[in-house]
Amino acid sequence: MFDDFNGSAILLLWGDNADMAVLLDQVRSLDKDRHTVQVGHGENTITIMVSAEAGRSHVRSDAVISWECCKDTLRRTADLIGPLLNSTGHQFVDADGQAEEVVISANEYPADFER
Repeated sequence: MFDDFNGSAILLLWGDNADMAVLLDQVRSLDKDRHTVQVGHGENTITIMVSAEAGRSHVRSDAVISWECCKDTLRRTADLIGPLLNSTGHQFVDADGQAEEVVISANEYPADFER
């Protein structure tokens, strides 16, 4: 979570192309048979949860950072991650709560980048 990232509060998910493949698998698993997954490591762990509320894309940052999404948001997110499997760049998903956007970034930040 970044409270002021170019003037906006965002949730940043970053990694290399292999990390994008793992993230894509996790997001797709939520659309099928799981309700919660965790991505990242240590203090950079983020819990992604399925919501039954239409249009939901809500970020909370308490003791744990969580992103709660409806199935349509998850499908859209999977579609946005796809091009990042073989490239460098980023994609944006609108959100509310404690972040205005979720930024998914491939190969733009070092592996040891901290929130």
